[in-house]
Amino acid sequence: MKRREAIAAGVKTYNTGKPCKHGHTSDRYTSTAICIECVQISGKKRRADNPEYNLKAWRKWLENNRETHNYRVKRWQAKNPEKIKTARQAWEKANPELVKANKKRWIDRHPEKYTALSVASVARRAKRVPKWNTPEDRWLMTQFYDIAKLRTKCTGATWEVDHVLPLRGKLVSGLHVPANLQVILKSENRAKRNFVNAELA
Repeated sequence: MKRREAIAAGVKTYNTGKPCKHGHTSDRYTSTAICIECVQISGKKRRADNPEYNLKAWRKWLENNRETHNYRVKRWQAKNPEKIKTARQAWEKANPELVKANKKRWIDRHPEKYTALSVASVARRAKRVPKWNTPEDRWLMTQFYDIAKLRTKCTGATWEVDHVLPLRGKLVSGLHVPANLQVILKSENRAKRNFVNAELA
């Protein structure tokens, strides 16, 4: 197809079958008649020669197109979970000190969330986390740890989240679900151990 035919047809690219002056046989843009491969090579060279300018331009574009960017990222992530997992594992293996520092920083900022995740991990190992737990259930359980943190801050006494029916009780074991959580004083929790309240009465 010739360029004038592409313009008449209203298409964005065309290919005459002849190489460009640089020897590329890829399609050309109808608007400029420039080879697509030439444009790509030129763009890569320009980005390599002007990293600061490109970073500034990228940040400016991101400010004006945050929703579009987030949508594209989420769409790509949904299509490439294995690539993400492999890349993350490779990065963590190559940067153990950064991984350790990032984890410590996150724990310092979110101690109640870390405690919630730790308890959930113990519950999973004990096979006390039901499959029917929903994201709302998991969110609700983290709120118990927020409440415990707030009570500790307000009263000066240490409050903890306890399982009403212990995950590994002497007579009966409970599940790691919102309905089985309560916020009690640390002293009460230590005295209760893995018994049910009724057993201590």
